[in-house]
Amino acid sequence: MSTKHVRPHKRRDAAPARCPSLVPMREGNALSVAESTFQLLAEGPGALALDGQALGLGLPARLIDLAELRGLLLNGATDEAKDAVWAELVRRARTGDPAWVIGCVGVAMPGLKNISARAIRTAPERLADDIVSELITEFVAQLQRVDLDRRNIAPRLLLWARKGALRVQGRESRLVPTDPTEVPAAPAVPEAEPVGLLAEAVEQGVITRAEAALIASTRLDGVTLTEHARACKEPEKRLYKRRERAEARVAAALRNGQVSAISSVSASKNGS
Repeated sequence: MSTKHVRPHKRRDAAPARCPSLVPMREGNALSVAESTFQLLAEGPGALALDGQALGLGLPARLIDLAELRGLLLNGATDEAKDAVWAELVRRARTGDPAWVIGCVGVAMPGLKNISARAIRTAPERLADDIVSELITEFVAQLQRVDLDRRNIAPRLLLWARKGALRVQGRESRLVPTDPTEVPAAPAVPEAEPVGLLAEAVEQGVITRAEAALIASTRLDGVTLTEHARACKEPEKRLYKRRERAEARVAAALRNGQVSAISSVSASKNGS
């Protein structure tokens, strides 16, 4: 299959979901540049696309450009479909075509922006650009290394991206200040990466994969509960109660040590 496809027709009722900006993007910011490039590659004639019919798993049985595909992954795609899509995206990125590398970054943009916002919020402003650059560099590097036979491909890629962002903060904390008034505060206990924490909660049987997807979608990816309910064709009130109960179980598991905030940050030590 060609790496680029011309879509015969784009359905008006399937407009791609736009990636919400979770952190102010300055001109030249690496994420902003990547998003702009992604939009050029993923929309319109000749857009990068995957064959939904070949992938199956509930995806539309037609060519799906990556801009639309990103929206589908955020709004109701099953975990199996997400892994199938990401396995295909990574395989194409591994061919060496830079367009598909940008395609992977663009599809992961909601998660990358979330990680970027959290890292920048707890770092000196002067490190913002370095954090974003390192985050993207690590994400791209892991496209060549991530194990496609294991589940949760995208969450594992994002864990490595977060590790890259934290690396910048770690270098800063090792610098010895020349002015006693600039002595940095003691580093805080690492904050759990939400995606990793949810993945660990699923592995420990605290919540189901569906509950983890509900929490990730409505808490991390900027999807409203109303939108999620519409995509899943379930009553919003039922989903609200389900999310509330699942989050309570995760909180209890954190308190009793069944899942660990520390291990969810350093899960990448066990390999991508």
